[in-house]
Order: sequence, then C-alpha cells, then structure tokens
Amino acid sequence: MPASFFTPLYSHHYSKYLGAFVDEIPITNINNDLTRWIQSKPDDTIVYSAFGSTSIIPYERMYNLINGLANFLLEEDDSSILLAFRNVNYDTYQTVLANLNDDEFRKILKNEDRVRIENGFVQQKWILQHNQIKIFLSHCGMGSALEALYYNKPLLCMPFCLDQFSNAIAIDNLDVGQSLFVPPSLWQSLIKPYDFAKYTFTAASVTNKLLAMWSNVLYKEAAERMSLEMKYAGGVKQAVKEIEFFVHLGGDLDRFTPFSSTLPFYQRYMFDLLFVFIVLPGTIFLYICFKCCKRRQKSKID
Repeated sequence: MPASFFTPLYSHHYSKYLGAFVDEIPITNINNDLTRWIQSKPDDTIVYSAFGSTSIIPYERMYNLINGLANFLLEEDDSSILLAFRNVNYDTYQTVLANLNDDEFRKILKNEDRVRIENGFVQQKWILQHNQIKIFLSHCGMGSALEALYYNKPLLCMPFCLDQFSNAIAIDNLDVGQSLFVPPSLWQSLIKPYDFAKYTFTAASVTNKLLAMWSNVLYKEAAERMSLEMKYAGGVKQAVKEIEFFVHLGGDLDRFTPFSSTLPFYQRYMFDLLFVFIVLPGTIFLYICFKCCKRRQKSKID
C-alpha cells in the first residue's frame, strides 16, 4: 500500500497508477432485516466488523475482542455494532458470549437494537456505502481495506496472515485507522521471525482504539482524502480507457517517452551540472590553494 494513492508522476511511460479497482456500481433494491436495521440508525453510529471468508479467530482473541466491543458500547450510548461472522467464528462467538463474566456485557451484547450478528455472507460493499457506518473493524485484506477507504471509512485492523500485517501497519502510519497488531521490535523479529502472527491484544486496547477513532475526526478526514485520491486516479473506468488507447495505438507508446528518458545518463542524473558547478570549481580552488601554499613554503626556505 503506497504512502499516498495519488502518484502524479511515473517513472516509465508504460507504467501508470490507476487507483483501486473497486466496482462502483451501487447495490440497490435490497430489503431485508439487515437493511432495515442499518437504515434505522443515525449517520456515523455503527461499527461494522467483518474478517473475511477464511480467517479463523482464536478463542483468546475473540474473548478480548468481544469484551472490548461490549465495553465500547457501554462507553458510547449512541453506538451500535454489526458483527459478520462466518464458519467457525460464529460458534466461537457464541462460546465467548456464554462464558462472559460480566452480566452487563452479556446484556448489551444480547440487545438486538445495539448489536446485530450476521452468520454468513453479507454484501460488504453495500454496507460500506451507508453513511451509518463510521468505523470498519477488519482483517485488512487488500480488497476490504481498499473498499473501506474508497467509501471513506477508517479502519481498525485485526490482521491474520500474509499482506494483512503490512496493510495494517500502512493504515496505522497513514492515520486512516489503527491496528490491534503492534509490530514487534527488531530484536524480537530477529529472534523469532515468524511469531509476529501470534500476536495478542487486550480488551482495553480494543475499547481505547475504538474510542480514539470515534471521537477524532482526523481519521475520517484522512480516509476522505485517500478516497478522493483513489477516485481521481480513475480505477476501473480509467483502466478501460487506457487499454483502449493502448490498443488503438497498436501497442506502441514510445512516442510518449518522457523527455528525461531520452537524455544520456550523465544528463539524466545531472552529472554534467555537478561537474561544471561543483567538481570543476572545487578542483580549481584546491589547485590555487595548493600553489599558494607551495609558494609560501618556498619563500620561507629562501
């Protein structure tokens, strides 16, 4: 994930950044219980949580996650949570719910007006389009992360594998979200290079990070800026135009070679200017100094 999705300059005329390939066709005419539940909420009041189709949440993480979410609901009276669990994660959630020690947590999690549980596939893009969604709690796969940012949603990351960890770090560094994964120190990485995926977090960290994102508008503003950059780059529509343009030109873009690429290497990297304005004057100056010193030494000897 680049530091900024908008890259106005390109190093090669056959390379061009086109942004995220997000299907921009709106999903409409959905009318079910989930639709009515989301649309019954005020804007910016829902934390939407989904973790992909293959991620499996261990019991300890699920326990801390659910406790943290329950505490967040108690802290923010106007908030609601939509949890989309698939496969074994739904069973793990039910086990955690049954084993909660805090009756107040269990009560609020069973409040269907505040908490919605979906067991199975949900239309994620359709959900993220809604203004009611304020934060996306995600595994931060590239597809989910790009969809969230495309629709101006800050992310709270809970990565599981592969690129999800680097995505989580990038999202945290770009201030478009936070991450429950804290990168290990360099020393820890050297000693146990593969243990980073076994990271843990506390219920308090879940609550605190959500509260910080909930109250700080800078996360929303950063996500909106990145969304604008992605949309300005063009995405799928621009990709179609570029491909058609390439085909019409017979696959030859050499006429669009940047001027800098036509220069000799010493001009491209300004070695000629370096020589004329720094090396040559410096050499002359040192030569004059050397001659002056040598003349003084000769005068002293005489």
